[in-house]
Amino acid sequence: MTSSSYLNPKCEVREHPTNGGCGVFACKRIAKGELVSLWGGKIIRREELDPSMPRFTQRVLQVDEELYLLTAEEKEPNDCFNHSCEPNLGFTGQIGLVAMRGIEAGEELTFDYAMSDGEPYDEFDCHCGSVNCRRKVTGNDWKLPELWQKYAGYFSSYLARRIEKLRQ
Repeated sequence: MTSSSYLNPKCEVREHPTNGGCGVFACKRIAKGELVSLWGGKIIRREELDPSMPRFTQRVLQVDEELYLLTAEEKEPNDCFNHSCEPNLGFTGQIGLVAMRGIEAGEELTFDYAMSDGEPYDEFDCHCGSVNCRRKVTGNDWKLPELWQKYAGYFSSYLARRIEKLRQ
């Protein structure tokens, strides 16, 4: 099967029993700003979301107001990116992830779901273990002013527009 998504060849998927079953890791050094991933799939509207489908939270990525990207039914490497409250990846556009800093081989590649989720479709108790862990990840985390500064330039495009409106 051909993947509908792109994963930088410097990355690999590994089992991650405590964190969603899998994770994406750097197998070579990744430079700041380097493209790590592009999701592919089908665009669906909010009313088409089916939380009862298998692997719902792994397959759905919010890309705009009431629009979501649904990845392939079979698990793809890009379905294995985990959340962290201290991520090393951020968004470029709506479907791309880039390195926010230099990343060494062996590091897990993560992003903060607050960078893409603006709705409550994927809320959970967080156990990422970072010093700044929020303990709960919600669809409203993008509204936290401390994250606006921390992730400036790394929010999904539609959330960047929302943030700009709130700042005015």
